[in-house]
Amino acid sequence: MLRAAAPLLALLALLLVPPAGAPKAAEPVILTVTGSVAEPNRPPADPFEDVLFNVLQESFDSAHTFTRSELLALPQHTVTVAYPDWPRAATVRGPRLLEVLAQAGAEGERVVLQAVDGYAPEFAMDELTQDFVLALESQGQPLAVGGRGPLWLVFPPDSYAGQDSSTDAGLAWAVFHIKVLDE
Repeated sequence: MLRAAAPLLALLALLLVPPAGAPKAAEPVILTVTGSVAEPNRPPADPFEDVLFNVLQESFDSAHTFTRSELLALPQHTVTVAYPDWPRAATVRGPRLLEVLAQAGAEGERVVLQAVDGYAPEFAMDELTQDFVLALESQGQPLAVGGRGPLWLVFPPDSYAGQDSSTDAGLAWAVFHIKVLDE
């Protein structure tokens, strides 16, 4: 019985084990930077495939995308942030927003960071400081979708001129899209 099954098992093993050099499954994109970017790495938006962009009425001719691994490959920065209405401080870790924008070749005057729920704070490029972090984790744990993930824009109070440091306005959780504007 075992002899009869041996050829079948060998064939099954060949089918289940990918050949050497076979491409691995792609890691999902968690951030798309659109607009005025000099380093695009993806084609235009597709209304069928890019359903969330379509629902939010966002379209683009090209974009620069990032996977979690690509964002982790950038220099990581840790910052502890607290605002008056928070029950406790949060220690977050991730790349600086300026470094992400540089990697994408952002060439605009303003940026809009869009969250899954549609919240989209806008900042002048010259308002962005080294304090702006796109957090991938908080309290040492990866940020989850359904929580504050995949990315959480975090910056301490008084990070830019004119900021109302009594609220956490402008901090955006569940960020998936950055739009770079020329104007």
